[in-house]
Amino acid sequence: MLKEDQMVVTNANGDEAVCDILFTHEANGKNYVVFEFIDTKEVSAAIYIPGETDDEGTFADIETDEEWDMLDHVLQAYYDELEAEDDEDEEDEEEDVQA
Repeated sequence: MLKEDQMVVTNANGDEAVCDILFTHEANGKNYVVFEFIDTKEVSAAIYIPGETDDEGTFADIETDEEWDMLDHVLQAYYDELEAEDDEDEEDEEEDVQA
């Protein structure tokens, strides 16, 4: 069973892979989803096209270098934020030990 922040991606050969959704991003009138394959830890992205209900929707390939560049910058900011949060957590743990 999938967790709320997971999805299944099916490739052109029909092979399925479970992915963790890292984040979504809206830009240029499009909804992007950035995800990490659980098995390989490879990160990728797609354009999410909503369906008629919340449970429906499809993905489209990202086709322009400009979109990949934009998502690369957003992904780097995401990783920077995670690193900053980890640093804060470590500082909080050190303060707790000293107290």
